[in-house]
Amino acid sequence: MRHFLASTILASTVLIPQAQQPIQVPPAPSADQEPGLRVTSRNVVIDVIVTNNGKPVTGLPKDAFKVTESGQPQTVSFFEENAPTPSPQSVQIPKMPPDVFTNFSPFPKPPAVNVLLLDSLNTSTENQSWVHKAALQFLKTAKPGSRMAIFTMGLGLHFIQGFSDDPTVLTAALNNKKNNEVENVGAMTSQDEIISQQNLIGLMSASTPYGTDANPDMIAALQTFMNENNFSRDVDRNYLTLENLQRLATFLQGFPGRKNIIWFTEKLPGIFVVNFSVIGGVQTGNPSLNVTVSRTLAMLAAARAALYPVDARGTSVNGIYAAQNIVSTANNTAQQMSGIANPTPGSTAPTSQGVNTSAMLQQINQEDQNRNTDQLNAQLIADQSGGRAFANSNGLAEIIDKISSNSSNFYTIAYTPTNASMDGNYRKIEINVSGAKYQLSYRRGYFAVDDALPGSSLAVRSKELQQLNQKAPGAVDPLLPFMDLGMPQSQQVLYKLHVYPASADASPAAPNTPPNTQPNTQQDKSTYKIDFAINASDLTLTPDPDGTRKGKVNISLAVYDRYANVVSHEEHLVDLNFTPDAWAAIQSSGVQLHARLLVPAKGNYWLRTGIFDRTSRKVGTMEIPLSAVVPIQQAAK
Repeated sequence: MRHFLASTILASTVLIPQAQQPIQVPPAPSADQEPGLRVTSRNVVIDVIVTNNGKPVTGLPKDAFKVTESGQPQTVSFFEENAPTPSPQSVQIPKMPPDVFTNFSPFPKPPAVNVLLLDSLNTSTENQSWVHKAALQFLKTAKPGSRMAIFTMGLGLHFIQGFSDDPTVLTAALNNKKNNEVENVGAMTSQDEIISQQNLIGLMSASTPYGTDANPDMIAALQTFMNENNFSRDVDRNYLTLENLQRLATFLQGFPGRKNIIWFTEKLPGIFVVNFSVIGGVQTGNPSLNVTVSRTLAMLAAARAALYPVDARGTSVNGIYAAQNIVSTANNTAQQMSGIANPTPGSTAPTSQGVNTSAMLQQINQEDQNRNTDQLNAQLIADQSGGRAFANSNGLAEIIDKISSNSSNFYTIAYTPTNASMDGNYRKIEINVSGAKYQLSYRRGYFAVDDALPGSSLAVRSKELQQLNQKAPGAVDPLLPFMDLGMPQSQQVLYKLHVYPASADASPAAPNTPPNTQPNTQQDKSTYKIDFAINASDLTLTPDPDGTRKGKVNISLAVYDRYANVVSHEEHLVDLNFTPDAWAAIQSSGVQLHARLLVPAKGNYWLRTGIFDRTSRKVGTMEIPLSAVVPIQQAAK
């Protein structure tokens, strides 16, 4: 980490390296940076949505909730009702000049936030574009203050936009051509492929005077090969899906409150519940996949994240009736269309030709069975995480609105399990609310593992940071826990940024700047200038007897790509030293700092900045897409 000196000349405060100083890891984040519920024992935290005929039920007392775990009554140790804070109708997101951004938001922190997850790994290409349009339709009518983030899922988890209260920011991110991609990863066996496989088998099985067009052993071998290949692809796809959900859960643990993952997809990993009436357990039918499913659900529970799968197919006809479907010549007669298996009058056993004539009906039945299985899997995994599944509806934008509005009222309860053993077993949770036959939405159980504890990944990370700082004092940036891509912006320290690309003939680097950090020395890099204007009243500066005010702040700048990889990073320690005359001007114009940052010329990137006041330990953070900077970077042209 570099040590910098802030000049008392107001308009020309440049970050200049001076010396190295040790940095202490900050204590636990302040109230607006971590969950209001701090769990120090092995507590179980559950968010419960209570509705009556589709409307939220509010005002229920703690005594109305009865909780059992694996059939044993539990004592509720924490209880809180959560409801959205109404915002004044006149509140508006401030309009900023071009290339100027602020971390100020006039909206209060919501009790629950939403994540739009657009899944191309498990969704056919034609439905991806439809889902994209539905998401844009919702964002165009969304009200400011509905905090939301956007991710896509392919072979990896792709970042589109971090949590924002401004629908225009979310819309711009989703409209960005670098994010507006219809991806066909080829991991899912589509219905068209299944129909083509069935038609091929039908052609090979067509009857001839000598039997069938192909040798029966050849037909059986090909059928076995296709089934094994489809199964292998499904297993690989399920693994990728669960790993992506684990990455998302790890990301969501970094900040407080309930998270609703609105997941647009066609197919989900198949799970089923074993012995659900007492102990229970979640399995997949594939032993090697069971552990991954268990870990994924545990990590979602620790992040207080609920899954809301939405069937991306909406309402659609069977694939056999689609215009692009080509019916094989072996399956095109009236008998074959109706599925009559015994065309020979008086026959009691199917003939070889009769077996084949039912292929069309079998195809329809198989597609219906697959769709029903997909929707059942969606509901099961939604129940296990505390969400709800939606299917058979073309109103995808309305579904997003329904989830975001109906999940804002909920109750948070916690209890310390009577069975304290962390044995890895599944523990079934059952909650009843007295007063009426309410509909309850909550996660139905958990695995007794450390991954399921609230804030588990944060505790591990904090321990690692402490150990690193003990081994190498000064190596840990105190802003590090707040600089992850997509985290909500902190407003303890308010500031503005002016971000703009530097011209090729920009002024030379500041004195003492290492050669490898001088701007425009690499042809594949673009240089950005970043001007800070920090609200002086948010900083704690100590006055000297002569009226000079002094303090220290940490400044951190990081640039991320869409895969959350850091492509550029700067950490600065700034000495603030202002004379009485300068301080009088700073109170109206803010503390002004200037920096440069090298960014790869090609690609889509996000700039995240942070300010840490070392005296008050207040934090301010801001994140902007560099594609929003005018003129747009070269790669977006």
